[in-house]
Amino acid sequence: MKLRYLLSFLIVFSFAMADAQTGSWVRINQLGYLPDGVKVAVFMSEKEAGNPDFELKNAGTNAVVFKGKGIVTNAERWGMKSAMRLNFSSVMAGGEYYVECNGVKSPSFRIGDNVYDGSADFILKYMRQQRCGFNPYLDTVCHQHDGFIVDHPVRTGEKIDVRGGWHDASDYLQYLPTSANATYQMLFAWQQTPDKTIFKDEYDASGKKGGNGIPDILDEIRWGLEWMIRMNPDSAVMFNQIADDRDHAGMRWPSRDYLDYGYGKGTGRPVYFITGKPQGLGEHKNRSTGVSSSAAKFASAFALGSEVFKDIDPQLAGILSEKSASAYSFGEAIPGNFQTACMVSPYFYEEDNWVDDMELAAATQYVVKKDVSWLKKADYWGQLEEVTPWMELGRARHYQFYPFVNLGHYFLSQSNDKAISGKYAGYMKKGLDCLLKRAKEYDDPFLYGVPFIWCSNNLVAAAITHARLYNQASGDETYLEMEAALRDWLFGCNPWGTSMICGYPESGDSPMRSHSFVSEQRNDVPYGGLVDGPIYKSIYESLRGIHLRYDDPYAPFQSGAAVYHDDPGDYSSNEPTMDGTASLSFYLSTMEKMGKTQKKK
Repeated sequence: MKLRYLLSFLIVFSFAMADAQTGSWVRINQLGYLPDGVKVAVFMSEKEAGNPDFELKNAGTNAVVFKGKGIVTNAERWGMKSAMRLNFSSVMAGGEYYVECNGVKSPSFRIGDNVYDGSADFILKYMRQQRCGFNPYLDTVCHQHDGFIVDHPVRTGEKIDVRGGWHDASDYLQYLPTSANATYQMLFAWQQTPDKTIFKDEYDASGKKGGNGIPDILDEIRWGLEWMIRMNPDSAVMFNQIADDRDHAGMRWPSRDYLDYGYGKGTGRPVYFITGKPQGLGEHKNRSTGVSSSAAKFASAFALGSEVFKDIDPQLAGILSEKSASAYSFGEAIPGNFQTACMVSPYFYEEDNWVDDMELAAATQYVVKKDVSWLKKADYWGQLEEVTPWMELGRARHYQFYPFVNLGHYFLSQSNDKAISGKYAGYMKKGLDCLLKRAKEYDDPFLYGVPFIWCSNNLVAAAITHARLYNQASGDETYLEMEAALRDWLFGCNPWGTSMICGYPESGDSPMRSHSFVSEQRNDVPYGGLVDGPIYKSIYESLRGIHLRYDDPYAPFQSGAAVYHDDPGDYSSNEPTMDGTASLSFYLSTMEKMGKTQKKK
């Protein structure tokens, strides 16, 4: 394990230093490009580069297969003196290539219909690693005494069994909002692509190697749903999180989590009741106003889960269906947002919006039950938030507008009611217009219009999901280049030249020293985890407890719009998150599906 970790780091380091002496770089999607897709590399340099010419060459023979001219963009945005977008989309022949511009070569990459094969399953490695209760990565159990109810009018201090679910990130808190969204994202991925050649069966229900006749994504979904059922034991009894920021007491193995929350060392953690009111056991309080954001997340996941499992496990499907209806009613009864709680520090998930959650819950019921009354309810909520606010505003506080993508709009765009389908396709277009307008105003070399707030990569995942669904719904190709640019950003076509998914692709530059006990205490890689991503320097410098531990191989690229460090000391840009990772399930499976379609042509 340690040898593989060292070799992986050396590969990453060599990529980072390859063109350091020239002061010029060509960035590409390290995973590769589909034959029919948009294909753009980005040249950037610390020097003035007047020659816009570039060549695409066969990596095996060095033969030139395409010549083009780059489009000059705003290099200053990334602290450079020159930058160009190099478009070679017309090249469709499969093979291995590299781009050369102003004497600088990119790493080799592939064009092929199979470049995304296995990617959707790869990210499940991280989801299994994040499991709480029984952790298959460690092959042991953790947090077996959860937990003790807090903030309930009559049941505070009562023991309740809420074992299971996933650890949120590199800490061991567990949040209903992120877990429910992760569960729904994986459900949506399967619902859109129920393909066992894409979602394979290589692990059993416990997450250990060895198939069980069920695609691994369904095993992971069930793991989330069963935990959510425990967190919603009765119609109006819901819990929003396990533990709080007292958890942030240093790296440790989850099976050796001996923190004392007042019940004895390692003997149980607080389980926060959903009150619908501002919450916090200490000095810091959140700004909750109701229960809808959390109740509706329960309702959405339960509703889609009932549909997905109706033939696999009818009994489970029946429980989910019943709970979904109750959860939606609870959300209607006490409208408003419900945020996560903190105690030690002022950091919490500041979710302010909630009508999007109610829309998705009603839209999912419509998809499942085909009852027009649910369509009317979804339309009512959907009109109240035409565009997800972060897309429109270009800013947000931490998780202020969550989930970062509104899948309810997509479901309504598929309605047989032409007035409704057209309206919601229009709403989706508005969101993409906002992103593209910002990218063009910046004249960004990477066509990037997403704000660099904390967890910016989660916003990128949301944006490419939104763009892909809009294209599927409308056939409009206006945003294909921006979609490709944001997708490529996650796989290395960014200023740092690194993938944002730990250990993927295995032969490329990717996070190897993430903020994770897996990296720091196991000398391993949290394979498949999507890291938080680049962050505005102003935010980075304002956060508590960030101290880089290693020399920064990306130092030449930290003078632009945002910073990113592959360093365990930077939890703001280099911490994998469970919900961000799960949010790639739909997109990556769709890309693999598109590759299979192109193969048949």
